[in-house]
Amino acid sequence: MTQKILFLRVGIDSGSGGTLGPVFRNDEFEYIPIPENDGRKSSRSVYYNRLKARYHTGTLEKFVPKKYQQAAVHHDPEFETFTYGDPGRNKRLQLLRLTKGDYLVFYAGLKPFDFKAPNRLYIIGYLTIDQVHEISECESWPPVKYEHLAKNAHIRRNSYDPGLVIAQGQANYSYLFKKAVPFSTEQYEVLPDITAIIGLTGSVMRAGAGRWVPENKVGDAIAWIEEIRKANT
Repeated sequence: MTQKILFLRVGIDSGSGGTLGPVFRNDEFEYIPIPENDGRKSSRSVYYNRLKARYHTGTLEKFVPKKYQQAAVHHDPEFETFTYGDPGRNKRLQLLRLTKGDYLVFYAGLKPFDFKAPNRLYIIGYLTIDQVHEISECESWPPVKYEHLAKNAHIRRNSYDPGLVIAQGQANYSYLFKKAVPFSTEQYEVLPDITAIIGLTGSVMRAGAGRWVPENKVGDAIAWIEEIRKANT
């Protein structure tokens, strides 16, 4: 069976958080998740002011608007145990198509931090799929049977998300990159040289659903992703 590759937009943006994550002059970047809904926080929530920045001293609070600096984070995807979840119809159906060995590639909107350039979309990492879990409602939350997924933002919430699906990556083959890889023009359309490799065209600005790499481009896309990984982890 041919492997599949799904590209998904993640991370803070103008609609969810009011800003973009920072990218630095040398292409290093901070992955900034979206804020958590205040009504969904729990004792297991994580916060911007407690998540350490990768390339600057301090925590992620310095990169978000003031009103979110003390806020909880919807840390999804997370790259500690390599999970990504979504209960929404479009994305859950896409996640359910993924099987072991497929690629879930993440890109995010980033803005220059210490230099002048347009904002654009960048590839920031990926999961090589191990399992995809349909999460069922349980009498108590969080459920003991999903303890291995406990670091996912949806499991950290105070109650079950109906329809939740969580993709679990293979720990040794899933990565948050050290440096962001430009993916789009400033109009948020796929860069032409990347289109030639992976077959995706047009705007990739919206985050409501992912984009599948055409089957005839999967081999080239995997080779390209692995070359990025070798130079970037």
